[in-house]
Amino acid sequence: MTVSRIVAAWSAIFLATAALAQGESSDVPPGPGAVVGRLVHATRPEASANVDILLYALSPDGSGGLRQTRSDAAGRFRFEGVSNAPDIAYLVGARADEIPFGSRFNFAPGELEHEVELVLQDPIAEVGAIAAGGVDVRIERGCTHLRVSHSHTLTNPGDQVVFVPVAARDTADPIFEAVLPDGVEGFESMLGREGLERDGAQVRFWGPLYPGTQQVEYGYGLPLATERFAIGLPGGAPEVSVLAPEGVLRVASDALAPAPTVTVAGQPYTVQHGDALAPGATLPLDVTLAERPPSPIATPRAELWLELDDVALEVNERIELVSEQPVGESLGEPLLCMPIPTGALELRFSSAMMEAGLRRDPSGDLAIHGPLPAGPTQLAIRYRLPATGAGADLTRRYDREVPLLSVLVADNGVVAETKRLHRRRAVRSADRMYLHLEAFAVEPLEPIELGLRRTPPRDAGGGFATASFAVLAGLAALGFLAAPLRGDADEPRATDERDADEIEREVFARALEDLDDDLATGKLSPEDHAAMRAELRTRAAAQLLQKPAATPEPESSAASEDAAPVCTTCGAPPAPEARFCSQCGAALRCASCDHPIAAGAASCSKCGATHGAGASQA
Repeated sequence: MTVSRIVAAWSAIFLATAALAQGESSDVPPGPGAVVGRLVHATRPEASANVDILLYALSPDGSGGLRQTRSDAAGRFRFEGVSNAPDIAYLVGARADEIPFGSRFNFAPGELEHEVELVLQDPIAEVGAIAAGGVDVRIERGCTHLRVSHSHTLTNPGDQVVFVPVAARDTADPIFEAVLPDGVEGFESMLGREGLERDGAQVRFWGPLYPGTQQVEYGYGLPLATERFAIGLPGGAPEVSVLAPEGVLRVASDALAPAPTVTVAGQPYTVQHGDALAPGATLPLDVTLAERPPSPIATPRAELWLELDDVALEVNERIELVSEQPVGESLGEPLLCMPIPTGALELRFSSAMMEAGLRRDPSGDLAIHGPLPAGPTQLAIRYRLPATGAGADLTRRYDREVPLLSVLVADNGVVAETKRLHRRRAVRSADRMYLHLEAFAVEPLEPIELGLRRTPPRDAGGGFATASFAVLAGLAALGFLAAPLRGDADEPRATDERDADEIEREVFARALEDLDDDLATGKLSPEDHAAMRAELRTRAAAQLLQKPAATPEPESSAASEDAAPVCTTCGAPPAPEARFCSQCGAALRCASCDHPIAAGAASCSKCGATHGAGASQA
């Protein structure tokens, strides 16, 4: 097992152990594969027995899984029922006397059983023989910060692991030491907190340092406006190289001289190089940012799917990227930055994000570095935000203009509070309703704020009372809107009456629609919905049929003969030669013999009475 694989395994196993201790890990992906192995200790075979073994899985989408077992008396162990997919990276590791030992591997295509051997060693605390090598510093442009990465080469010429125990560190010398610049943010170690410690501006490495040569790597961020900073090297260095992405930023120092450009992952980096720096030396660096060219990436649309549960707000976010042509990997600066809300937990990423070169910015933002294909690319992330008894708040920002932002909130009894988002008609899925909000032309880094508030629980019968009030309010509005169109009772106007009817029908339809939405979102029970829908129909029908009757003329034989026919149900005059009332739709009958009026007839076909003497409705 190479030193680089040991170091990589140590970092992941350290994080996996912490996740296991906090109960935050999930199992490794299941499948037909098995991982079998054994622990070997050259001088103390008994040290291989009853040791905790961790198996950590890293899937292509960035999600991790963890499983634990123990070695038997002979140091053997086995993990059954794990996925043998070749694209899943596995790390298996163990600890002996505070020292982690591990190995990283992938299943080969078709491989069902993978064998692992971990060699354990007893450490020593003697650091005098450790030889310090060159120092490489790489400075790149991040989303909101400069990203500074250190790589310090160290050589252990012996055949034992060098490690200074925690109890001895107050008086012992570290294996390696450095001094950070002022204003550092987002310090990260590639080796875990046990081996590399930060104490203010001091960074000290205590091991383990495995036999051979390895790099101590760590990184941090400095505000993007930083123009000058200095790195301290108490132990000195035989040589120093500072790399910067060509065309992105420029680095200069009086202690360094330009060196030939190097290529990193296919991209050119300028190099400033200096020979031996004396112990206690400080390396000052000047940084100049180049003007950024227009981005080849557009973000025409973003979607947020939100669901508030008892303890957290779950956020599923989708972002559409569009590129006119293929874009290669960009190590020196991100193609796209995705600010993440403060307090976000349990981040999960789609496989498309991993393929698009996802990296973490020192500010905590997510950065996409490519490559990206021509055309659209869909990115998806998921995370949870803490919630309280009152609800939860969300603020989103995007690093460039988003023409359309859609927010869909699971309607499980929440109220959305926002000033920037516009409310749209609710969206119904197969099993639930979503409140629908939209914002247009979201500016770069514009804060989009949304508060979700829980509604108080309904009392028994509360839903019925609320909806009954809505019914009455709707009918009152109906009367208010229709009244100005009716005119005086003794001056019927057919055109205005038809306008009133249209308004009445619209209010009635909206009230029914609101009741249906309340049923779909769980605000009403099916029983309350059925009862209130029936009440609404009854009240609306009565309102629609209630029409003013014409004032009767004084009775006389002449008036009887010349009186205009009227519908005896609603009082409206029927149109000439009509068979049905033009207002209420009832059939018209002869006022003398109650025989139905024939279409176009001027007199009754049964008794001969003229229809001008009056028509009635059965």
